[in-house]
Formats: sequence, C-alpha cells, structure tokens
Amino acid sequence: MKPAAILLMVLCLAALAGVGWLYFSADLTVEEVSCVAYAAQDQPAVFQALKDQLASGSFTGTPFDASGLGAPEDYQFLEYTLRLRNDTFLKAEVIEIQVTPMTGDILQLSDPDAHDLPARSGGAFTAAILTSREMHSIRELTLTYYLWGLPFSARVTYNP
Repeated sequence: MKPAAILLMVLCLAALAGVGWLYFSADLTVEEVSCVAYAAQDQPAVFQALKDQLASGSFTGTPFDASGLGAPEDYQFLEYTLRLRNDTFLKAEVIEIQVTPMTGDILQLSDPDAHDLPARSGGAFTAAILTSREMHSIRELTLTYYLWGLPFSARVTYNP
C-alpha cells in the first residue's frame, strides 16, 4: 500500500508542477508594432458616419473628446497593428487593444468581433483612433486577453 501512495503523490506533484508551468509561462509575445496614418478627408464616408453616430448617440467605440467634431481636413486616422505570437499550449481569447489617449485624440473605433489566437500560432490585431491632424503617432497600447478564463494584460509603446 505504501508504494502506491508514494506513486500517487509523485503523480499529483508532477501534475501540479505541469499546471503551474502552464500558468506562469502563459503570455503573448508582441513581435512588432506598426502604425499607418490616413487623412480623414480621404475617407469622407467613414468620417461622416462617425460624426452621425456621435450626434445620434449610437457610437459604440471609446470617445475621448468628441465634442464639436469639425471638418475632415482637421483630422486623421491612426491604425496601430500588433503582431502577436502565442507560444503557449492554450488558446488566447478575447484579445483587445486599447490606445491610451493623448490631448487631441477624439475617439477609438470599436471592433465588434471577439478575436482569439490559437495555441502555438501568430497573428496581427489592429486598433484605430481618430485624432487631430497635427498629432504624432507615439502612443501607449494596452493589450488584454484571456488564457484559461484568467485575464492578462501587457503594455507596449509605439515609438517609430
């Protein structure tokens, strides 16, 4: 009976060590951060749709300072792309990128879809903001995701 108890104890400790290793090694790696700027006047339909949504109160993104949205010539869209790598054995779920606003930022466009990243794979995820035409693209981005139903986050700064 004693050898069986010892064997079961060793198996239990090995299982606990394996679960602990999975938990403490569970994170996504940010491989690359890039940004592309688009003039709002080059996308008049998108800009007008955003303006209409703000006026009607139906905007679903994150407003930073949307009071008195002016002409499209005064604004630009900044689209940030994060290339992520999931080297864990767990699927990363509900991946979201939030841009930390600066003075002059108007809003962050929402993405209605929940994004996942399968185990042992990579992918690109984007976040877009509307900002003043004179603003630079240097921003801090907060990446949030879930592994095993537990929340994780990482901060990265885009500085070209």
